[in-house]
Amino acid sequence: MRIILSTDFTEDNEALFPYAIDLLRTTGGKIIVFHAYMDQCFVSDSSYPGNFENNNFFTSEFITELESTAREEMEEKKRYLTDLIKEENLDNISVESVLVGGEPESELIRLADMKKPDLILMGTRGKGKKRFLEGSLAKSVMTKIKIPLLSIPIGYHWRKSTDILYATNFGKFDICIIEQIFEILKPYSPHIHVVHFVSHDDSTKESLLMEELAKAFETKEYEGDIHFQLIHTGNPAEALKIFCERNDISLTSFVAYRKGLLDYIFRDKLDKDDFFNLGLPMLTFKDID
Repeated sequence: MRIILSTDFTEDNEALFPYAIDLLRTTGGKIIVFHAYMDQCFVSDSSYPGNFENNNFFTSEFITELESTAREEMEEKKRYLTDLIKEENLDNISVESVLVGGEPESELIRLADMKKPDLILMGTRGKGKKRFLEGSLAKSVMTKIKIPLLSIPIGYHWRKSTDILYATNFGKFDICIIEQIFEILKPYSPHIHVVHFVSHDDSTKESLLMEELAKAFETKEYEGDIHFQLIHTGNPAEALKIFCERNDISLTSFVAYRKGLLDYIFRDKLDKDDFFNLGLPMLTFKDID
């Protein structure tokens, strides 16, 4: 298994490292530590209005210093991660670092296309001036990246719970996605709650679809167990929150649809904000065109 761990070099972001190690503890694999520094935003020339070239802030020397600092911080994070792995006496996990200059979102997507990892791990808040890894940008990344994306809220305190929520709208790739969830979270033998929120009185169609989805897993083998449930509610966002609290959900999962499709697919029931507001880790999958 291969994981891209996207870091912003903050100490808070180091909380992601144990997650990557845990996911590879049994199977082994590689952790690719990634960071992109915003070098291109500062480059200017004499033709720019106001001649910013005379400003010491916009100089090639500044860019060189920015790159040098980023390299030092990358080496520090790489050593920190390597030390954590050694402390666990794990010899089946290797570490690679990738440092690039450019726009973080596009560089992350480019790296994923090139390395083809099994998972991308990132935080949902960062210190970058372009709001890298903050909520709104994380939402953008999850709708564009082709790889499953595990987003961990910075400041989230891990607790011992293997209960996972997967919110379904009965898409044709649900079976494939749920199988991927089991495979990614295999070390935890997860208990997956497959739920669908119904806000109208006649749920006959949804009941049949849920039964069909449940039947598909009757003969499948996987680490963990699975439960299927329709939730009738007039307030899906509140019902989602209550369900997670009552079932000690430690991670939510859903398909991150493109902007413009989300309202139609979820029929004004739930959107990504409702999941972000839970303050829980999210395992998301890009919609398949």
